[in-house]
Amino acid sequence: MSETPSTPPDPRAELVGRLTIAVRRQVAWTVLHNQAIADRVGMGVTDLHCVNLLDLEGPMTAGRLADLLGLTTGAVTGVLDRLESGGVLRREADPSDRRRVIARLVPEGMERVRAAYREVAAGAGEMYARYDAAQLRLLADHVERSAEMTRRLTTAMRAGSQRPVGAEGSPLSVPLGGVSAGRLEVSATAARMRISADAAMAELYRAAFQRRPPRIQVKGGTVSIGYPRVWHGGVGRGEVVLNAAIPWALDLRGGASEVDLEIPGLRLTELTLTGGASRVDVNLPRPSGTVPLRIRGGASRVTVRRPLAVPVRVRVTGGLTRLSLDAQRIGSVGGGAVLDSAGYETAADRYELVVEGGASRITVTGVGG
Repeated sequence: MSETPSTPPDPRAELVGRLTIAVRRQVAWTVLHNQAIADRVGMGVTDLHCVNLLDLEGPMTAGRLADLLGLTTGAVTGVLDRLESGGVLRREADPSDRRRVIARLVPEGMERVRAAYREVAAGAGEMYARYDAAQLRLLADHVERSAEMTRRLTTAMRAGSQRPVGAEGSPLSVPLGGVSAGRLEVSATAARMRISADAAMAELYRAAFQRRPPRIQVKGGTVSIGYPRVWHGGVGRGEVVLNAAIPWALDLRGGASEVDLEIPGLRLTELTLTGGASRVDVNLPRPSGTVPLRIRGGASRVTVRRPLAVPVRVRVTGGLTRLSLDAQRIGSVGGGAVLDSAGYETAADRYELVVEGGASRITVTGVGG
């Protein structure tokens, strides 16, 4: 009985397998090496990723950085705060839209980061010396194509995890129509939510949610988002985009946790946080007139950022354990206390923040130009 001849090995398949394993090993060691560099220069690894993106892609807005890093704008603001304090970058007003802030690296502050990467450059120079020009062109083509493939896969993976799902009968967008003013009401507990604005959209609002969706009702210009039970972090992450061509009042009721209000382009008429709030980050637009901000029923770790030149009054009616207003740091504030930033009394456009019912760790600060 004759034996079936064995299939000869495919040299190309073996090489592809070898290359795939080598790339995985390189990625693993690159991640660990970046962590070691971050430790050396005294940064978190996410901060270092941010620096590398700005170094490679050039100055960009916090929103763009949030998209590239896959972080909330509140988290990215924290990254930029740390890097700015460390002298690595500075924030500048966007010349095309002064409501937006652009992050730009500071050459002097980048020196320690570049010094940490000099060993990599020296090692790469020695390694590349063994290849001729044709081989280097092949290597450059491979690395460029690999980077682009990884970027596409990462973008697609993030888009897939933030798919637009909604409760039965709940619209994820509606046309703007003849609506001249909007109101967003978020009832019950909202967690891991981002609210932003877009002046170019044709809809009144757009929404996208992950897994367990809320119930959305729209009546005129009022958009009501309700959660029948606690929306745990990681269960119902979502984003709501509001049409910035019309003014909006925002009302978050029943508690809010890990919520980013990234609304520097919105015409805000009022903002209310009711029923407790925790880890809420607010990036405000320039106001028109005196715009009221209210925190009711207790709050913890709420950060309110406003344009630098816009004055604000903070009125405390229920007690506050820690308040930061620009350079002022106060450990405990009793009911009836009023604090003004410079120029409040004479300003036509300003914010008035009223804190009711007790709160802790409220920070109000100015950003940008």
